[in-house]
Amino acid sequence: MREALKNAVRSAILFECRLPHQESGLDKSCLSSQSDICYNNTDPQEIAKVIYNGIVEFAINEYAINYNDLEREQRKAILGRIRYDPCAADSTKLKYGFYGEVLLDLILRVFLQTSVVAARGYFYSPIENSEAKGFDAFHLMERDGNIDLWFGEAKFYLHYKSAITPVIEKLGTSLSDGYLNRNLIAIINERDNLSVQNDQLNSLLDSWQENPDINLAQEMQNRGIRLIYPIFIAYEKASRDTYHQSIKKCIDHIAVEYARIGINIPATFDYRLFFIFLPLSEVKQIKESVIQWIDSQEPLM
Repeated sequence: MREALKNAVRSAILFECRLPHQESGLDKSCLSSQSDICYNNTDPQEIAKVIYNGIVEFAINEYAINYNDLEREQRKAILGRIRYDPCAADSTKLKYGFYGEVLLDLILRVFLQTSVVAARGYFYSPIENSEAKGFDAFHLMERDGNIDLWFGEAKFYLHYKSAITPVIEKLGTSLSDGYLNRNLIAIINERDNLSVQNDQLNSLLDSWQENPDINLAQEMQNRGIRLIYPIFIAYEKASRDTYHQSIKKCIDHIAVEYARIGINIPATFDYRLFFIFLPLSEVKQIKESVIQWIDSQEPLM
């Protein structure tokens, strides 16, 4: 990742606290199996800049990017590797999923030091012209001679409830053996586009090539490979709320939705779930700025 982009991310996205947080009295979410992480921002235009500048490295593996012609690489990524129709109405463009997915990718790499398994753009089909299916991030992290697979989810909405509810409703699917298996097979199908070389990952993927009937999720459990499932929630903070009041609303809504839906998580594999919260101001303005810069082909940093 470009140093200029890393520095811009560190300037735009500010660490606030981990949950539980004793000073504010906030607990982590009822679903979280490790600390939730809360970030802040003081300038929404800085968020727009890192989204716009982060698209190319979100969509294309770094080794495949010609950094001497970055503007062309950015255009290729926008037209061929993410869902973005330059001719669509702005109301449609505002609904695209890449805004939150790019932010999640940046947070994982810059702050949590993960490595990208394969850039997300390799799982997008221009023919389908719909959001890429599956997890929103495919990352990993080495752990004591083994690996954790960081497969994440990103939601970036005007209202926090609109961001949280779909994630909770889908949780029984997202943390199922079948869904994890399908995502791993999708990675196997894009094996020529992997951006990391890792013996544990390669051995796991090889096991399916040798026996396509294998349950890859169960194979992860047998090998001590964990799934880390970060759920990124970006939303507009109500002006009357303090920062911690805004986070508390999210935590409370997660609990309400958990009780309402009666979630059954069928995973047979070892997983860790946590939330990443980013309350913002001017969510619509952030997305509109990104749209304007894409359509005018604003130079990258």
